Amino acid sequence: MTRIAGTDGVSLRLGPRVVVSDVTMHVDAGEVVALVGPNGAGKSSLLKLLAGIARPTTGSIDLDGQSLSTLPPSHVATRIAYLPQARAVHWPMPVRAIVGLGRLPRQTNGTTTPIDDVRAIDDAMRQMDIGALADRTVLALSGGEQARVLMARALAQEPKLLIADEPTAGLDPGHQLALMEILRRRAGNGNAAIVALHDLGLAARYADRVILLDAGHIVAAGPPSEVLTQVTIARTYGVDMLVTSVDGLPIFAPRGPVAGNSAPSATV
Repeated sequence: MTRIAGTDGVSLRLGPRVVVSDVTMHVDAGEVVALVGPNGAGKSSLLKLLAGIARPTTGSIDLDGQSLSTLPPSHVATRIAYLPQARAVHWPMPVRAIVGLGRLPRQTNGTTTPIDDVRAIDDAMRQMDIGALADRTVLALSGGEQARVLMARALAQEPKLLIADEPTAGLDPGHQLALMEILRRRAGNGNAAIVALHDLGLAARYADRVILLDAGHIVAAGPPSEVLTQVTIARTYGVDMLVTSVDGLPIFAPRGPVAGNSAPSATV
């Protein structure tokens, strides 16, 4: 597989806390990678590092075989789209205009045409099922609708690597599944996605690989069936989890805290 991006021995210190510690990982073309772990495990921080929003304290990050820190921001903006966990919208703009913001990186460096822009915007809105909302102001939408609009903006960017922090949060089950199917189709076209998820069922069902973080460290990485085991989940989350399948679909049902633990494992 062709490596799109990755980290080598990356750590991130925020004040006195080390929130990411000696992480080496990669994302290849054609795959969906799920980043999972307890609250405070370092998932959001790792995604920000990959997106170039945060700079590592130690270690290196690469994109397209080059050091991320040496690449022009205009190049990075056409290769990576980043959707943060906090998706507040403050501008009373029409939905279509918000989605159109995803085209700005390509318009800025001259890698698009007006026809390309219209096609990409229309396609992103169709995928996220927001065509009927095109002329409505984004501030008049529900939280779930706003989340779909912002994901459409990221899709309109046509990135090689989509980095999304809890993109299914706030979405109803139908739109959660639809979004994960979109990520799978994009991977099938040679793109890639790395997404932070709390829904282990979605991670197991749609990800090619799962990276499990705890206290800033990678606890396990590999195929979902090898990472999301009852033993590993108990050790990392402090939860006794029923891990099974129904009609071939992975099911994760928490029974309760692991004996002797009243809360999930300590995190940074």
